[in-house]
Amino acid sequence: MLSVIILQYNNSHLTKTAIESFEDWCDCEHEIILIDNASPDIESRRQAQVLKNVHFIQNSINEGFGKANNQAAKIAKGNILLFLNNDTVSQSDFVTPVLEMFKHNPSIGVLGPQLLNKDQSFQISSGALPTLRQELKDKIVYSLYDRKYSFAESYAKNNLSSSREVGWVSGAALFIDRFLFDAIGGFEEKMFMYFEDKDLCLRAHHAGKKVYYYADASLVHICSGSAEGKHIGITERYYRSSQMYYYCRHRPKVEQVLLKFYLTVGKRKYYDRKETLHLTRY
Repeated sequence: MLSVIILQYNNSHLTKTAIESFEDWCDCEHEIILIDNASPDIESRRQAQVLKNVHFIQNSINEGFGKANNQAAKIAKGNILLFLNNDTVSQSDFVTPVLEMFKHNPSIGVLGPQLLNKDQSFQISSGALPTLRQELKDKIVYSLYDRKYSFAESYAKNNLSSSREVGWVSGAALFIDRFLFDAIGGFEEKMFMYFEDKDLCLRAHHAGKKVYYYADASLVHICSGSAEGKHIGITERYYRSSQMYYYCRHRPKVEQVLLKFYLTVGKRKYYDRKETLHLTRY
């Protein structure tokens, strides 16, 4: 059985589309658990509550991406969990081939399908685990790809059009074996948002399981479709906070010092967890 876990923070119209399109294509036995993570928009809460065939949970406070996903996973009944962003749109049965991959490849613990933009172009949704060198390389490639440089597009196409073992896959659509998820402790709750997917994938590797990018299963990810532009500054601070936490937890001291120096010199701020800020990327 598959347990699909979706978080919502406002934008119930996206949630409705994500669930309806998923139901249109999914033929396997499944359940959907929807958590409203304290949406300020009362109408979004109301509309989510009336969705059919959904186990709805209303949170009174927004504790972030990882903690809410862990909350849902505790009541999930499936042997495979799918953490799915509410700004995704299914356009084919991407679930069946994924479940077959898990069935015939027990060494795989985490799997991410191919993510596409609305125009059907590739979305960079997998890669090597973060190091300072790797992040610098990724930043350059992502920037050139966004600007549609031909060699960057060719590089992305070569990497994203074929299935392979990777360091991480995106939390926007992440399948994981339930036993593995429980064994490694789920998402790291100290990361409010960002880097929690990479942290989870790294711990899956440490547990002896493969992380796999599967190009033969795809869906559309609107990509920050549920984020609000006015919160860009706050989003940056959450990103940098989680990035710093990841490096302090998993990377050598020299990289931690260099990253902190970069954040300080570049005036890129990461926030104190004592601050109360209510925003999620989903």
